[in-house]
Amino acid sequence: MTSRQWGWVIPPMAVFLALGILLGQNARGLLLPAAAVLASLCACFLLQGRGRFCALMTLALALGTLRGYQGFHPALPDAREDCVISGVVSEEVQSHSSGQVRTSLRNVTLDGVPVSGGAYWTFYIDTETESVPADLLPGRQITFTGTVYHPSGASNPDGYDFRKDLLRRGMTIGVYGKSDLVISDPSFFSFYGFTAKLRHALTARLTAALGEETGGYAATMLFGSRSMLAEEDRAAFSNLGIAHILSVSGFHVSILISFLALLFRLLRLPQRLRWWLYALALSFYAALCGFNQPVIRAAVLLLISLRGKILNRPRPFLHMLCATMIVMLLFSPVQLTGLSFRLSFGAVFGLALIAPYLRRLWRPRRSAFRKLRDGLAAGISAQLGILLPELSAFQSLPLLGLLANIPVIAYASALISLYWLVLLTLPVPVLSPLLCKLAVRGTDLLLRAVRLLGHLPGITLWLPAPTWLTVIGVLLIAAGLCILPRLKGKTRLALCLSGAAVFVFSMLPVSHTTTEYYQFSVGNADAAILWDRDEVYVIDTGYEDSTVASFLRRRRLTPTAVILTHLHSDHIYGLRAMLENEIPIPVLYLPADATIPDIHPEMLELLDKVRATGTEFRELSAGDTLTLPSGTASVLWPVKGTVRAGQDANLYSLTMLLNLSGTRMLTTGDLEKQYEMYAAEGADILKVAHHGSRTSTTPEFTDLVSPSVAVVSCASETRAAEIATRLEGIPVYATATRGAVTIRFLPSGYIVQTFLEDSQDESR
Repeated sequence: MTSRQWGWVIPPMAVFLALGILLGQNARGLLLPAAAVLASLCACFLLQGRGRFCALMTLALALGTLRGYQGFHPALPDAREDCVISGVVSEEVQSHSSGQVRTSLRNVTLDGVPVSGGAYWTFYIDTETESVPADLLPGRQITFTGTVYHPSGASNPDGYDFRKDLLRRGMTIGVYGKSDLVISDPSFFSFYGFTAKLRHALTARLTAALGEETGGYAATMLFGSRSMLAEEDRAAFSNLGIAHILSVSGFHVSILISFLALLFRLLRLPQRLRWWLYALALSFYAALCGFNQPVIRAAVLLLISLRGKILNRPRPFLHMLCATMIVMLLFSPVQLTGLSFRLSFGAVFGLALIAPYLRRLWRPRRSAFRKLRDGLAAGISAQLGILLPELSAFQSLPLLGLLANIPVIAYASALISLYWLVLLTLPVPVLSPLLCKLAVRGTDLLLRAVRLLGHLPGITLWLPAPTWLTVIGVLLIAAGLCILPRLKGKTRLALCLSGAAVFVFSMLPVSHTTTEYYQFSVGNADAAILWDRDEVYVIDTGYEDSTVASFLRRRRLTPTAVILTHLHSDHIYGLRAMLENEIPIPVLYLPADATIPDIHPEMLELLDKVRATGTEFRELSAGDTLTLPSGTASVLWPVKGTVRAGQDANLYSLTMLLNLSGTRMLTTGDLEKQYEMYAAEGADILKVAHHGSRTSTTPEFTDLVSPSVAVVSCASETRAAEIATRLEGIPVYATATRGAVTIRFLPSGYIVQTFLEDSQDESR
């Protein structure tokens, strides 16, 4: 094979490597992929021509499977309590209003034994009497006695995968607690600790010189320190489609490289020496940014490109991009499943394959028009490249993104350059104050524009998550605009038009003809959805959780109504996520006299926010019936007028008997045993009250209900085992062990399916 032919082997190898990594997630061990690697490697030396090509693709697939298994199944220490944990703080320490404090640790030891990878550390403080220790800072060594646990994966449809997120950030375990906490300087050199301490120090210097707000944005755009940004501002940047300027990536790296290139030209350094200096500078900058994957991608791509120029062996940009992808995936295969990886490579692949063709469509003579053309071509191609991952993650399209990106990128380039100059000239007495004033005014101007435009109504289009039909549509459009195939103009136009038609068709709402009940896994909280044909009823929303909101957004569903069983935070706090995601709530049902029992004022404030959006509030009490497409929901408890002030709201939890396609399901909220006999009706399915607590679901109540199946929302496997013992002989589906539970109601009965297991129980 010639050098040119070898170059075209790289793109398919990158594809097969990625496919192998996806297979490796579910591999059963290392033996089979390792044997496949050895066999295909031997075949590469023995075969010629097409045989060698097939052997190389097999090698890439096998190597991807091997690395995928290693990346997604790291060796873990045993989970245990009362463990002496030591490590170096490697990120900013963040505190939440709930009292949770979290950060990451490196150079971790458990009872003196080193652990590979980092650890995610959390603990809680009493916000009224405690504060985060002032000396708990990045770069400090900590020692405490706490609990070691294995992070859990996703337990809901389209749910957040905590385990994979930590793996992508280089953390394999979680640790909790702060007993006997000791904070000191590291007793050894920690590279992670050194870079974290330096990043914190530089951020502190920027905020001291520029102020809290401008300094926070400077630290974000230079080092990726986004913890100082307000959530409302982040949302405004996202709504405008310019959130990428807040994430350090290739765009930011190119500005740094421009500074270095200017310096190297002034010093007249040899090309080979420049390459090594670039490599050293980019490696340190990637570490300073916390080994941000887009920074690593940009650094590797740049170094490969520069190496080709030095050796006088330039390669097509597509080949270099695929080579960069191979290097990154071999180094960290878990990145393949991350949104950052998909957005980063999606945008660059769009620039490599689509932008060149778009530039050919318009060839203006004037330089100003050529720059405008290049900006439009880059914006369209990058947007098309990230369309699928963006829809999958956010289910929204920023309508002003294309127009906003051209001036914003130019302005942000100048602003980032100014931030670097501020940082470099801080010791200079006269120049530094002048540059600081310019930076403050420049940042203020940007934020004013973003805050003004970012919250305008109608600037984002809410779309459902992509389906395979959506993927086909986008691929057809990309094929019509791709520079590689030699297609006629009419063929390209036909591909683009057909792709656009398929894409639009995939976004149209589809009639829902079945009936499902989803009991989500939200710990010791409650959140469920009844999707009955084309009507959607939310029954409780969980606690500080976006599970319900994410489920609705991904499917572009507007609930017919939200039903709250009672006003405790573990049942209604999820309303905040629905409000933040701008999900309309036409009707909110509450149990009769729901505000009379002992309710925290914060719950009432949340209801006021919902009422302010125009939601209609209605009460339900014993005897009321809601008509559903496939049946009815009859209210059994509480009885209006019997609710007494000062008592626990659990006592008056809304209890309903759902009759769906002939199957009866009893939902009980957190109803306690004092009143549960008033709601004891025969049912096929029992939603166990109060997360399986011993204060509910007495034997007498269970005998009267006589369910064939029980569903319980709880966080503890111990609690799940206890309720299974109490309901001996009745299959129990607990979210703690099974994840989300889905019940499909059929004319002939029902089917229970669980997210974490393929277990199911059909009853007729």
